[in-house]
Amino acid sequence: MVSGIELLYSEGMGLIFKDVDGRPADPKAPRLRAILLSLPLALMGLFALVLLLHDGLLGGLDRQHAMGLLSAAIVCGGLIALIFGITAKKTALSASLAETDGKEPWLKRKDWAGGKIATSVRNPILLLWIFIAFWCAASVVVLLGVVPRQSHQGNPAGIIALVLTAISLAVVFFALKTTLAWRKFNRSQFEMTVFPAAPGGALTGEIQVPRSFWPRHGFHLRLSCARRTTTANRRTVEKILWQDEKWLRGDLPQTSSVATTVPVCFKLPANLPESDALAGDGIHWLLEASAELPGPDFHARFDVPVFQSSELPAPSDDPTLQYQMSLDEIRKQIQSLVQIKALPEGGKEYVFPAGRNSGFASGASVICMIWTAIIAVLIWKHAPLPFLLLFTAIDLLMGVFVLDLWLRRSCVNVNPKRLTVRMAWLGFGKEHQLQVEEIKTLAVDIGATVGHAHYHDLKVQTHDGREFMLAKHLNSKPETDWLVREMMAAMKPPS
Repeated sequence: MVSGIELLYSEGMGLIFKDVDGRPADPKAPRLRAILLSLPLALMGLFALVLLLHDGLLGGLDRQHAMGLLSAAIVCGGLIALIFGITAKKTALSASLAETDGKEPWLKRKDWAGGKIATSVRNPILLLWIFIAFWCAASVVVLLGVVPRQSHQGNPAGIIALVLTAISLAVVFFALKTTLAWRKFNRSQFEMTVFPAAPGGALTGEIQVPRSFWPRHGFHLRLSCARRTTTANRRTVEKILWQDEKWLRGDLPQTSSVATTVPVCFKLPANLPESDALAGDGIHWLLEASAELPGPDFHARFDVPVFQSSELPAPSDDPTLQYQMSLDEIRKQIQSLVQIKALPEGGKEYVFPAGRNSGFASGASVICMIWTAIIAVLIWKHAPLPFLLLFTAIDLLMGVFVLDLWLRRSCVNVNPKRLTVRMAWLGFGKEHQLQVEEIKTLAVDIGATVGHAHYHDLKVQTHDGREFMLAKHLNSKPETDWLVREMMAAMKPPS
């Protein structure tokens, strides 16, 4: 949720305030646009306050209408504050770009210019609480103004009250947990060794956290290259082009008793695009670090600069190599349920059981049930048939996806002669058998995405262009890469 709010904030600036033809804007223009945009909201808010005071003093205003007028005034005031906040951010960004015009592109970003990159997790906390304030205010209006009246009319409004209360409590709990983590780790920084990094080189440096802690389950590092785009309905979508991750032990050597330093080293492919200099749409390289701790968990996210360079630095040793967890430790951390056993006739069998990603499947099931409840309400309210058909079609697709998460089981047998894959749902399925000579390669694609967690699909590709799925929704890149190496080795004839 936090990252989504952050993206909405950055994209909102481009939606509300646009420069024309890239020409420098008049310094007074943003302020004038903000005033013009805020004027209707200010008039509506003022009108609501006048009605509230006038009718309230005369005693002719009931509680429902009073809450409605107060909510309207609060919403208008919040939107005005948001518009002027975006204006200030836009002005500061334009000034920064003007100062660095004609220089290296990474200097166009103030957070990149110093060589130390602050975590971006801290930015949207204020907006998160603004959203929660609006949500809670709207919930109070519904609970006090709508629910009692519906209850008197015999409608089951108590269900609405319970749902709103549960959602509000969950949202507030999430915000408190996020705020506590932000207060504890908001000054985390990533200091790069080579600035900026370059495709074909390496991203190296240290994450510096002004807190001393030793996570029992270690540190999880993940680097992603993502293409961020905004659709026609202003929805921000990130498509992962490449991703790598590492697990480091928690007992890293430290030089300070009041700080924690986490080494970082990722080899970068040469065929990937460089970063875009501005926030918003474009290519972004994202470094994430997390660790499970008693109380608020550690999480930091850095938008790092990766730009083409004519001279790549000489390759150096990976400083994280000696601290990386073994594959067995990683599989224990991710609670992998993939089963591997040797076959009597030679080769190996890999079993990917159904429902192995219970957290992912449970979340998808809850969303599907909520969507089904919405359809039930539409039927109860006699909604128009086109809406029912559209919502039902979406619900059916979601249901198929949820059933696939819970019920799909795949079994892959590999030996030097052939590869056999059996897909089954509750015992019913299909089988494909390929001779080793037909197989071109095993490929790993990024499948489902939940926030910034990505699941991988393992496929086999043949020389004649066919493609067969071996396993879906693998939740660890190191384990997936290891499975590819193991299967490829099992297909080689014994020496």
